[in-house]
Amino acid sequence: MKSIQPKQHYPVVIVGGGMAGASLALALAQQGITCGVFEAFALDKPSQPSFDDRTVALSAASLNILKHLGVSDKLFSIAEPIQQIHVSEQGHIGFARLKAEDCDVTALGLVVENWQLGRVLHEKIEHHEGIDLFAPTRVTRLEQSAQEVSLRVETKEGDQRTEQVVTASLVVLADGARSPLRKALHIDSDVRDFETSAIVCNLSTQRPHQGCAFERFTPHGPLALLPLTQNRMALVWSKPREDVEHYLTLSEQDFAQKLESEFGARLGRITKVGKRNAFPLMQQKAETVFRGRCVLIGNAAQSLHPIAGQGFNLGLRDVATLSQCLHSVKDADYGHYDVLSHYESLRQADRDKTVWTTESLARWFANPWAPMSLTRNLLLKALDVTPVAKEVFAQQAMGFNFNNSELAANDE
Repeated sequence: MKSIQPKQHYPVVIVGGGMAGASLALALAQQGITCGVFEAFALDKPSQPSFDDRTVALSAASLNILKHLGVSDKLFSIAEPIQQIHVSEQGHIGFARLKAEDCDVTALGLVVENWQLGRVLHEKIEHHEGIDLFAPTRVTRLEQSAQEVSLRVETKEGDQRTEQVVTASLVVLADGARSPLRKALHIDSDVRDFETSAIVCNLSTQRPHQGCAFERFTPHGPLALLPLTQNRMALVWSKPREDVEHYLTLSEQDFAQKLESEFGARLGRITKVGKRNAFPLMQQKAETVFRGRCVLIGNAAQSLHPIAGQGFNLGLRDVATLSQCLHSVKDADYGHYDVLSHYESLRQADRDKTVWTTESLARWFANPWAPMSLTRNLLLKALDVTPVAKEVFAQQAMGFNFNNSELAANDE
């Protein structure tokens, strides 16, 4: 953090210094757009929700965006490449496989722990003079006029609290799914509660994972095992909310046995289980992505079920599109209605399609009806042996099925 106090005015203010907010700050700095970033949590504390022990699976398209931001080389040194994807359903023989070599790519994506990705992004920010990052600093209030947004920011150092008013042409809300400022702007969201929670932890297995990501559907919800460095796996295991506490308090041995019974023996025995946490699975989609001179990106705009691993990848496409929209703005009027209206129109199809697909998969694979289960397995088998279907699956997995000009621009 290069500035002791915020400037009185910034062309762009980003509220939230998590993965989406930090990525946007880097994208704008490369275009010469100065921004102030206000993050409510200290960056090096366990309470920082954006950079906890959860993992993110970065699609190949997302890696193109991160390459444009100058962080992909660092990521390859700390992340594990996805060489293949294996999809199956417990108790049935149908399955689908996708290998990087079949798609003529070196990797289908990368898996990295959130805190590792956060460290890479913030180290890059430290080298940009055009980014002022303040943490912990909370935006307690905002007011809009036709020309700018006024924000009241509160910084706490020890027992000392200081308040300051900062103005901006554009305010980007990247403060998460429970964004208090989104609510203050009276932007409603469509919220779907899946009535399940995801149990997450890192673990080790008897056999090497060989870069394979597993998605297995069980009667209680999806179970994902993603490859990590040091031959570890990242578990995301959906369970009914009323059962979660039981699984969190099981001994390591009993938890491993329960998991083995649902996942199977593809990786042999589970030899070690790390610290377990649980997160409620809900979906929210904001009715609009801007109001006045304030715009939403990432989880503040939409948060998804993790079944398809699209959450942060969708947020990165928000970042890519918004940075491209701001690139050609004249007179630094970044919050102009025409700019934000154009951004919303560019993002609508991708948001709608991804949210619908993710929710449909979550509900479709949770349906225990026997004819539905048979249909799923026939489709999985067809997906595994049909070249056209496999190509569509590959494009979806790598994030290349979104016809957005900003992705091509970021891949140049």
